[in-house]
Amino acid sequence: DDDDDDDDNKNHYDIIVDAIFGFSFRGTAPREPFATAITQMITMQTKQNSLLISVDVPSSWNVDGGDMTEGLKFQPDVLVSLTAPKLSAKKFTGRHFVGGRFLPPGLAEKYGIRMPPYPGVSQVMELS
Repeated sequence: DDDDDDDDNKNHYDIIVDAIFGFSFRGTAPREPFATAITQMITMQTKQNSLLISVDVPSSWNVDGGDMTEGLKFQPDVLVSLTAPKLSAKKFTGRHFVGGRFLPPGLAEKYGIRMPPYPGVSQVMELS
């Protein structure tokens, strides 16, 4: 039935952008309604083959330690770190980009952050 196909298409997403929490997330696994949102993103990623892109730090990850979803294994396909990768990015296994030339050289030097060599006027660079 064509109506069923339309309903399936309304609930299918090619790309999901995860930006629920910022880099300041700390504590234990996320509470509701965030836990359900994270579970739904994982379901769409695995069952619909949706591309899951996280901004700065994947939601429910501790900025320093990584995934805190207690067995859900929230692992986005793509991570876009803002300004500089956070420590949790060491546990990330997908495609990783860093975006933004927002860090003044003096601040980068103070904290020992090496900024990537952005080509030309580019604001985004893929890390290997």
